[in-house]
Amino acid sequence: GLNHTHFDAVVQLLARSLSELDVGENETKEVLAVVNSVRSDVLCGSETLFTRLGGESAVEAAVDKFYDKVLADDRIKSFFEGVDMGKQRKIQKSFLTFAFGGPKTYSGVGMRKAH
Repeated sequence: GLNHTHFDAVVQLLARSLSELDVGENETKEVLAVVNSVRSDVLCGSETLFTRLGGESAVEAAVDKFYDKVLADDRIKSFFEGVDMGKQRKIQKSFLTFAFGGPKTYSGVGMRKAH
C-alpha cells in the first residue's frame, strides 16, 4: 500500500503539474492543502487506496470524467491536440491503478520523461 513517501511523491508531482499548467501560486497552495487534508484517510487501514476508491471501475470513471473536462476546457485543451486520447486514457488508468496500490500493470515512462 501507499506510505508517506509515496504520498509525498504524488503531492510533489501534482505541484509540478499545476506549475507547468501556469496555475497560480495561491490556487496551487489551496489544491495541495486539500490533498494533504486527506493524507490520513489515504494512508490508513490495510486496504489500498485503489480498493477503497472502488477498484478498476472507479479509476476508469474518474479518468474518463477528468479527460472529458480537460478536453472541454479552453485553457488547457490545446495541450492535447493531436494526442491519441484512447491511448492517453489507457495509460493514465494504468498509472493511477498502479499509484493507488492496484494491480501493477503500468509499464510506461516516468512522469518527468512523459511531460
